Amino acid sequence: MLRLYIVLFVTVSVLGGVSSAHCQKMTEIFIPIGQSPGLSGKYSIIGKIETVNSQGQTITIVDPSGSHIARITERTKIWLDKSKLGLSNQKGSFADLRKGLTVEVNYEKPSGKEGAEAEWIKVEISGG
Repeated sequence: MLRLYIVLFVTVSVLGGVSSAHCQKMTEIFIPIGQSPGLSGKYSIIGKIETVNSQGQTITIVDPSGSHIARITERTKIWLDKSKLGLSNQKGSFADLRKGLTVEVNYEKPSGKEGAEAEWIKVEISGG
């Protein structure tokens, strides 16, 4: 009987962890820049777009620690953060990435390697 409880506990724990990580990915579009629990500032960078290279599909972001390059792929999700306008966030595209805009970039593999693939990019739309 004890073995059954242990198996159930382990199963629920594993499925619960997978479920919450999956839910985080599904709801990330709705979380404002800098407020992703466990991600913002740790596995992502927040800064201003310095350059956009449409041919190379990269952007350069400047933050207090310097310049960082992010590669955009067909898997990269781009979201427009309209929370400062009191509006719902929405899906964006590479065309929404423009010099001077504030972005949060979360890398596919948080290795800190320059030019790494971006998993998602949030673009702040503040109306000004």
